[in-house]
Amino acid sequence: MSLPGLFMGLVILVGLLLFVVTPLMRPADAGTPVDLLIEKQRERLLMVYERVLGNIRDLDEDLTTNKMSEADYVTERELWVQRGIQVLKTLDAVNAKQILTTSPMPEDIDRAIDNRIELAVEAYRARVNS
Repeated sequence: MSLPGLFMGLVILVGLLLFVVTPLMRPADAGTPVDLLIEKQRERLLMVYERVLGNIRDLDEDLTTNKMSEADYVTERELWVQRGIQVLKTLDAVNAKQILTTSPMPEDIDRAIDNRIELAVEAYRARVNS
C-alpha cells in the first residue's frame, strides 16, 4: 500500500470516528415538560389508534370467515370507526401543540373492551348451544 493511500485511509477513519462520536458527546435535550407531555400524549394516541385499526381488521376478517353476523359486524365496525375518528381529531389537536386536559378515551377502555368481548362470546355460545 502506498503512503498517500495509507494517509487517505487514516483521514477517512478519523472523519468517520468524529461523525459517530460527536452526537454521543452532546448533552441530550430533554425538552420542556410541556413538550414531554405532548409527546407522551401523541404516543398514547398513536397506540390507541393502532388498536382501533387492529380491531377493525379483525372485524373484517371475522365477517369474511363467517365468524359473526352482518348485523353485529355493522354495529361493531361503526363503533370502532367512531372511536378512530375521535382519536384522529384528538391527535390533530395534540399535533397543534395543545395539551389535553381530559383523556380522549375513557380510562377504563380496556375494561369496556373486555366486557364487550365477554358479551360477544356469551352470545356466540348461546347461538351455538341453541
